[in-house]
Amino acid sequence: MLWLLHGNLGSPADWKPVMDFLRAGGVEARALNLWRYLECCPKSLKDMGRVLCSEIASQDRHPLICGYSLGGRLAMQAVLAHPPLWKGAIFVSANPGLEHEEERAARRAKDAEWAVQCLSASWENFLKEWDAQGVFEGSPPPPDRSSLKPWRKSISRAFIDWSAGAQENLAPLLKQSPVPQLWIAGQRDARFSALARRMAGGQAVIIPHAGHRLPLETPERLAECLQPFILQNL
Repeated sequence: MLWLLHGNLGSPADWKPVMDFLRAGGVEARALNLWRYLECCPKSLKDMGRVLCSEIASQDRHPLICGYSLGGRLAMQAVLAHPPLWKGAIFVSANPGLEHEEERAARRAKDAEWAVQCLSASWENFLKEWDAQGVFEGSPPPPDRSSLKPWRKSISRAFIDWSAGAQENLAPLLKQSPVPQLWIAGQRDARFSALARRMAGGQAVIIPHAGHRLPLETPERLAECLQPFILQNL
């Protein structure tokens, strides 16, 4: 089975169009709600990787994992935590890590600001400011995020615990990993297209005319990219 991890300020519903296309092609998939893992207490990136391994292994002996953006970074942690578990890993619009401590420190500071805004600003204004970031230019926001409002504390905690600034650069470890990997990004998403190419070279899949939010923006094309890799590695 394919296990799907959503992005920041996302939900399992973001994957539904992709899952529908995959199921039509004979691939079963399940999307997890990442926010519930922070409901009780803080959880570091590495801790979350181990939790994902344990939970998924208890339900699936031959899993593949696919994460988008934040979910992609969590998928990396899971793959590195226990490589023998995974039949394959797919990273969509995902960053393996910032290379320099100065960058990581700046990102931690910015994410701390987002964490405060998540709890203190009006939900609508917070989402509006989040969506205004350059990385999302031209990509549609999720159609309805009202269901995320009860998870505000977990989302705020994620900005701290799961910040890209709290993550070491995983690129060297991922390149040495025995787990088959597929890296996907949108052509208009210049930064993440470059990261995908840096990690996978000519094997990176760059979806034409697409931006950052691939599960929402081009679900059918994304599913078409996922399916051969999944069937090859099941």
